[in-house]
Amino acid sequence: MNILNVGYTSTNYYVLADAKPRLLIDVGFAGTLPKLQHELKRMGVQLAGIKHLLATHYHPDHAGLAAELQGMGIKLIVVDVQQEAIAAVQDDLKLAKQYVGFDKNAAVMITLDESRAFLATLGIHGEIIATPGHSNDSISLILDTGEAFTGDLTHPMMAGEGESGEVIKQSWDAIRAHGAKSSYPGHGPVYALK
Repeated sequence: MNILNVGYTSTNYYVLADAKPRLLIDVGFAGTLPKLQHELKRMGVQLAGIKHLLATHYHPDHAGLAAELQGMGIKLIVVDVQQEAIAAVQDDLKLAKQYVGFDKNAAVMITLDESRAFLATLGIHGEIIATPGHSNDSISLILDTGEAFTGDLTHPMMAGEGESGEVIKQSWDAIRAHGAKSSYPGHGPVYALK
């Protein structure tokens, strides 16, 4: 599986691909579709070939384009632990403008327990786990080959005020327990897990 970083504006977004794109992980702010299209083109990926999007959490720099991509036929994958965060976004008028109101009813709704089987239908071997700490709705995708897409999950040594160091530590312990060897974060470079 090839992992392509198609990020821009200091945030990483990843495409999992082999002969064809399998999954887009995270997208930028609403209104930045031309930037995403430029990065995809630069990496040789056709946006029309991407069929699914997974947001690691519902902050505007990781899910802001979800509605625009849904309108283009890309299926938004929503995990059960994220449903409350989506409802909160859609109920907050200020936040809803940042997301341009994605359609929860058109999303593919799965549970964490169903994630492995669902990902297999996309040709991806791995699973999605809950990794709260940065936000309650944060999830991580961990491939069986050891790559973990961790969004904005703070490293335990970097937990600041307002973040629960114990919750973050538990999330990292869970990521390692699932065989992760490297972190593909939402910001910054890829790094090995020890």
